[in-house]
Amino acid sequence: AAVEAALLPPPAAAMAAELPKARAVMEERFNVSFNQVPVQQFYNSIVAGTRYNMLIHPDVSGTVTANLKDVTLFEALDAVREMYGYDYKVEGTRIYIRPLTMQTRIFQVNYLNSTRKGTSNVRVSSTSVNTVGTVVSGQSGNAGSGSNGQNNQPQQPGQNNQQYALEDSSNVKTSSAADFWTELKEALVALVGGAGDGRSVVISPQSGVIVVRALPEQLRNVDQYLKATRLAVERQVILEAKILEVQLNSGFQSGINWASFASFGGGGSNRLSGGFIAPGTGLAPLPANGGQPAVITSGGTAGISASAGFSLASAANNAGSLFGLAFQTSNFAAMISFLESQGSVHVLSSPRIATMNNQKAVLKIGTDEFYVTGVSTTTNSNVSGNTTSPSVTLQPFFSGVVLDVTPQIDDEGNIMLHVHPSVSQVTTVNKTVDLGGTNTLKLPLAASSTSEMDSMVRGQDGRIVAIGGLMRQSSTDDNSQAPGIGSLPVVGALFRNTERSTQKRELVVLIKPTIVDGASSYAQDLDDASRRVQQLAPPVGGRK
Repeated sequence: AAVEAALLPPPAAAMAAELPKARAVMEERFNVSFNQVPVQQFYNSIVAGTRYNMLIHPDVSGTVTANLKDVTLFEALDAVREMYGYDYKVEGTRIYIRPLTMQTRIFQVNYLNSTRKGTSNVRVSSTSVNTVGTVVSGQSGNAGSGSNGQNNQPQQPGQNNQQYALEDSSNVKTSSAADFWTELKEALVALVGGAGDGRSVVISPQSGVIVVRALPEQLRNVDQYLKATRLAVERQVILEAKILEVQLNSGFQSGINWASFASFGGGGSNRLSGGFIAPGTGLAPLPANGGQPAVITSGGTAGISASAGFSLASAANNAGSLFGLAFQTSNFAAMISFLESQGSVHVLSSPRIATMNNQKAVLKIGTDEFYVTGVSTTTNSNVSGNTTSPSVTLQPFFSGVVLDVTPQIDDEGNIMLHVHPSVSQVTTVNKTVDLGGTNTLKLPLAASSTSEMDSMVRGQDGRIVAIGGLMRQSSTDDNSQAPGIGSLPVVGALFRNTERSTQKRELVVLIKPTIVDGASSYAQDLDDASRRVQQLAPPVGGRK
């Protein structure tokens, strides 16, 4: 059956799709010159000698003055409609001229009947000390990772009591809300002009049907608005991300040397910006290609200039700290090879997802574990004595990778990205709590290590944006001793050695946005994915 199907000719529909399409029939052009001519006479005269039939509503009246040269039939109809308001409708070879009265038109918009809300928050907390009339003890540092206990006592003469308050030294919060149908109705009502004079707008989000009753010109404005809206909201973006952790070599303990990126492949396609990247900031070309250094500000420090190929060390000293860089290139392999030249690259996550324009995409990979976040005690008195019963509060803590990205596509194919990656690792720290008397409670508390950032960058279709600058340091102790004698209490210290090694790691986020334009982009994307899978497959029988 498969052989017969392969030998049979393709169906007619498939053959017709492969044939070159016929060119559209060229419409005849002519000159139009009328002065105070009755409108019915005008319309009947311009269709004379064409293949179209003209039907004019009895209520259409008035005169037309027009002087048009080298126009087609529909160009003349559009010009008269724009000037005098006479609307027309084409069905086959019939043209209907309708009067300037209220008309009803039905539109179809396909969109989900849902409301989405998202919030992205990055916060750095610190503790301040205030002099108050109470004594506070047991205050924890990070919200959500400890319990607060307060012992209120009267203030004693000459005693300065202090209260530790948790404040935000830095906080970036980004909120998004998408209520498509509510916003659409408000816009259409504004275009139509309210419910007066018989105008109305009826929207059914469940079916996607929109019924508008208004004047012909207003209906044309509604049609243009809906076409522009559909074009914007129906655009999709495929986001391919790689979250990498680079264990820096001994020669790069101060961080990745981004200045050497100019010597890698990519030529003029590589771009860079540094420091506080403002929303919508375009990435400047590299200095090797004539680019100018980006201006970096830090707090109240005056702006300085730094870019790849310029002295980043002096720039960082002047600004106090250089906390972030954003690159743009077109090659994943070139960027990863560049990072491997400066340390060991570990791929923490390689997610891939498609999302609509202006819609937040969230990827979460990891595990949730419960830790103790609060402890309270209850003391019961009875004939045998006092009994203390502890009560603990558990809260889940997440360990893993979280990435949320919101793309916005403009008319020129540029993509603005709001990027919020977070890599967290939670470990257990055992703490002993004194419950009074001889009672103690050993609690497994959470110690969280987080690398997180929040930024907005502008990229291009199919180009990779790399964001780095998040560093952390870890130390390990390597103990060695002579067998047997190294365990002795006093002289054993002479035969023991403790070596501490320090490792610095930098987090790098690579994001490649690709705009999906119809089914052809989906097919090409599937072909590329299939080709990558075939390259990863081992050869059969050991042959290459």
